[in-house]
Amino acid sequence: MIIGLDVGGTNIDIVAIENNNVVDHRKFKRGEDLLFSILTSLEEFITKDYISNLSRIVLSTTITTNAIVQNKLDKVGMIIENGIGANPDFLMCADVNILLDGYINNRGIEVKSFNRERVEKAILIFKKADIKNIGIACKFSVRNPKHEIDVYDIVKRHGFEFVSLGHRISGKLNFPRRVFSTYLNSAVYSNFKALCNAILEFLKEKNIPSYLVFIQKPDGGIVNLENLKEFPIFSILSGPAASAQGGYILSKPLSDAVIIDIGGTTTDISFVCNGQFVLEQYGARIANYPTLVRAIYSRSVGIGGDSIVKVEDSISVGPETVKSCNINRKNIVTFTDVLQYLNSSSDDEAQSRLKNLSNKANMPLELFCNKVVKVALNTICKKIEEGIDYINNTPIYTIQKLLYGEKFIPKKIVVIGGAADLISKHLEKELKIKVEVPRYYMVANAIGCALGSVSREYNLVADTEQGKVYIPELDKYESVNIDFSLAQAKDFLINKIIEAGDALSADDIEIVEENSFNMIRNFRYCGKIIKIKAQLKPKLQELK
Repeated sequence: MIIGLDVGGTNIDIVAIENNNVVDHRKFKRGEDLLFSILTSLEEFITKDYISNLSRIVLSTTITTNAIVQNKLDKVGMIIENGIGANPDFLMCADVNILLDGYINNRGIEVKSFNRERVEKAILIFKKADIKNIGIACKFSVRNPKHEIDVYDIVKRHGFEFVSLGHRISGKLNFPRRVFSTYLNSAVYSNFKALCNAILEFLKEKNIPSYLVFIQKPDGGIVNLENLKEFPIFSILSGPAASAQGGYILSKPLSDAVIIDIGGTTTDISFVCNGQFVLEQYGARIANYPTLVRAIYSRSVGIGGDSIVKVEDSISVGPETVKSCNINRKNIVTFTDVLQYLNSSSDDEAQSRLKNLSNKANMPLELFCNKVVKVALNTICKKIEEGIDYINNTPIYTIQKLLYGEKFIPKKIVVIGGAADLISKHLEKELKIKVEVPRYYMVANAIGCALGSVSREYNLVADTEQGKVYIPELDKYESVNIDFSLAQAKDFLINKIIEAGDALSADDIEIVEENSFNMIRNFRYCGKIIKIKAQLKPKLQELK
């Protein structure tokens, strides 16, 4: 038995899947207290019979995403070692930012040690500002993390609640994105911790082991809740990933397609190229922060079924919703009201509200409703076109490979979410592309996160001067010669993962980060440090 739970802006969807069949699904209204809503939904849905047969619970959560978008972040102190040659002003993302004067160069060689007294002074400043969470990011820490580790050794003695280290967030060289990723990892800590504690308490009450609970990652994989405690940033944008996966599972688009999730608050749009999800080229961007977090490429627009329709200087749809504006439902018109009228499924009360608003617009009711749909679709279709332009003008990364010069022309639109059946014919008319509304479209997101695969990570570190290579996750420590190369290291890592039985072939494994740099001692080459990060490719189970 697999339980999938997706937290949307308006509703919480839960499904129960057994032997690849949906055996139960429900939709719960999301209240003001998100954690309470999640726990209440789980409490009502998960029966004793489900618990006795439970294999895992997977959550797609908006906790960290909302914290960033709504700027409800923890206070963070950043210690940044920028090195030389760049103006650090644009890196000043935290509440308090302290620059160090040390420098490790691009080959991982320490050029200048940092001033330890400056770190001690930074700690006093952080304490005075009541900052409990710290981020440490040094420019070439992915080549040599010595300065980050040394700073951490000083900081950890002072009782801060949470500390993020840049080289542990990502091994990629993009320093600005690593700074922002490190900052956000600390800034969302308390929000994610609250979710963890609430879920763990629920599990304890139900006598459910914590190793059965997973969180949807933005790249399509799932990871155990306990393993994310140090890396809460990897829970951002899990909702769009779940919707993309849900649409894919239910529709199986094998060529080029667009997946549109029309929820209560927003519409999320993702893209399938050659049967594979398009990924963000460098990493997810959320609010104004570019990060190094791997994510399925998606675009969002503030239009959903609960979006308020207004008539002022012109007709507008969203981004305000009934819930966000806390307005009496009887006095307003939503986008769903309009769609239901055009599909001949609205009640007298809704038609009365629509008539009042159409009179304000000085239009016949039928014309007014069609105009509202046109306004909403123009906004949604513009986002789709922007996504297609991006794909056709950028090197496209997918889970399987980098695609070169392949023109993306969608053959099918897959629509899921609460308003999918109401809007499908209007979308097909507007886009002139086949539109499909699959079964279980109402709870597709929950299905998407439920049927994801565990995203296990493997890290290889080789020091050819010492003649050692190790993979801690597989407990592999072996000897290598000084000529051990990056290509040999990749083959070594892939073969060891297969030997461990975690993958059937190299096709199941992707290299997500790789670095190799020479070491110089007394002006002579003495070996190299090689670092590689691999993970099992996210896979989706199928429904019967």
